[in-house]
Amino acid sequence: MAPAATEHKTEKRRQERKRTRLRSGKLVTLDGRFLTECQVENIARGGAKIRLVGPCVVPKRFWLFDDQYCGALITEVVWQREPELGVRFVQDPNVTPLDENVLSRLSGKYYSL
Repeated sequence: MAPAATEHKTEKRRQERKRTRLRSGKLVTLDGRFLTECQVENIARGGAKIRLVGPCVVPKRFWLFDDQYCGALITEVVWQREPELGVRFVQDPNVTPLDENVLSRLSGKYYSL
């Protein structure tokens, strides 16, 4: 699918994005350590635009935990303009999925990892 042209710029995403009404989430390292909270501004099949809640050094790849669905996807940073990030969802069979214990703690109202 070709990028869609808009009045001000060329659209580069391949799938249509959906606004999420600032759904909350968390960034977690690939080995399961909490980094920071975030807001998911919009999401598409292939990626998302997120806004960091506070200052954080963000690695190139991390888990994006979605508070609404209590699940996590591996993401890779495509672009970064503080405090916003554009990420794409990736699959990596070499990364161990987060276990149920970590997912359960992330989904709680108060959490600690």
